[in-house]
Order: sequence, then structure tokens, then C-alpha cells
Amino acid sequence: MPNKFIFISCGQLTEAEKSLGVLLKDVVDGTLGFQAYFAETVHDLAALAHHVLEGIQQCAGAIVILQDRGVVTHSDGVEWGHRSSVWVNQEVAILAYRQFFETRRLPLLAFVDPAVKLEGAMTSLIVNPQPLPASAQLASAVGTWLTETEFADSSNEVFLSKWKQLTEPARMVVAALIDVGGKNAKQSSVRQAVTKRFGVDKDAASEQLRGAKLQFIATDLVKLIQNTHSGDELSVNPTWEFQLSKQCGKWLKTEK
Repeated sequence: MPNKFIFISCGQLTEAEKSLGVLLKDVVDGTLGFQAYFAETVHDLAALAHHVLEGIQQCAGAIVILQDRGVVTHSDGVEWGHRSSVWVNQEVAILAYRQFFETRRLPLLAFVDPAVKLEGAMTSLIVNPQPLPASAQLASAVGTWLTETEFADSSNEVFLSKWKQLTEPARMVVAALIDVGGKNAKQSSVRQAVTKRFGVDKDAASEQLRGAKLQFIATDLVKLIQNTHSGDELSVNPTWEFQLSKQCGKWLKTEK
């Protein structure tokens, strides 16, 4: 069984913040059955945003640390309060959206510096942060959370189980569907794309499409849309769009 992937959302402005993130990564990686993602270990700055979004998309749970980034004042000079990392707050909002979009619980453990004032997504969504303790106590709390929390399969594990159910002809249909845009594609257009990309004749492409539709119904990777006026359509399920496009690309490379 693959490790559960835990996303660590922690500031990286100072060496102290980075060190705390690395500590949490070590705790997660040192717990049987888990693997951590912490962006500090990604050194290609151009790819950082991609890695962060992919980490959020694939994780089975997340650890959030809200550290003090200093005082914020209103335009009249009146102090508003102490703010945490804007990037961390954005990551929490994306995690909340993912939980809403997938309609399932995403375990999240959050800690906040007592000086920090909560704002935005932190005030009304999925977070109930605890006071940020010393490093030793934090490591202990994270270890306990990992061993006592029930984690569902990550979305990536769920996706891969669905992908494995697709036969090679069905994967060819998926690739063709992506070629024509992936959304509201007429079956006739998908059939033509199968013929063009894979060099099969029209009758074989039609047979592949018929068989693939049954697998799409079983896996829900692709939505079938009936249209009696202009022909039935296919659309990639938005829930799996990112993973399906990525996995299909990998599969096509192995087929060449």
C-alpha cells in the first residue's frame, strides 16, 4: 500500500521558518505509512507553483503553520493586527476548495502563533488552529495526529485505481478526447481523433468508442452527455481532469 501524502504549509521567509518545515517533514517521513511534501525541498523556482499545486491536489491531509509576519496597519495608521504568510493562507483556501469540490473530508492540523490574527479562509472554512508550541511539543503533536487520524485514500490513489480499470483501447479514446479539447466533444469528433492519432480504421475506432463508454460509466473518468439533436458528447470529468491529462501524457510516451 502506498504512503499517505501529507502537504506541509509553512512559511519560508526566515531560516527559522524553513527549519520548522523541515522538522515537520522529518516527522512525517519518519512515521510509517506517510510521506511529506514541503516546498523548501523544491529548488527550481520556476516550477515552485506547479509543485505546490500538485502537492495540494494529491495530498491525503495537510499540516498548516501560521507564523507571525509582523504588524499590519490601516490607512489611518491604526494597527489592524499581526498577519501570517499570505501564501499559507492561499494554500488553505485551495485545500478548502478541494475538500468542497471532492465532497469529502480532508484531515488538516493547524497551528498559529498567538500573536497572529486570523483572516480570510482561516476564519470560516476548515481550520481550527491550535496555539503554536515549542518544536519538541509540535513534533509530538504531529506524530500523534498522524497515527490517530483516519485518512482516506488520496485523490491520486483513487484516480490511479480508476485509470487501471481502463483498457488500452479506452485509454486511446481518452487521449483522443483530450486532443479535441476534452469538453463537450462530439463522439464523431472523438472517433476521428482516434483514427488520426492511432492510425486505426473508422470501424475499429467506433468499436473502441463503444467499449470505452462502458468503462467511462464504471469509473466516472469521462462524462457521457446525451444530445439527440446534434449527436452525443463526451467530457472529461472535471474532478479528474488534471490527473487524467497528466497520466494520459505519461501513457502516450510509453506507447511510442
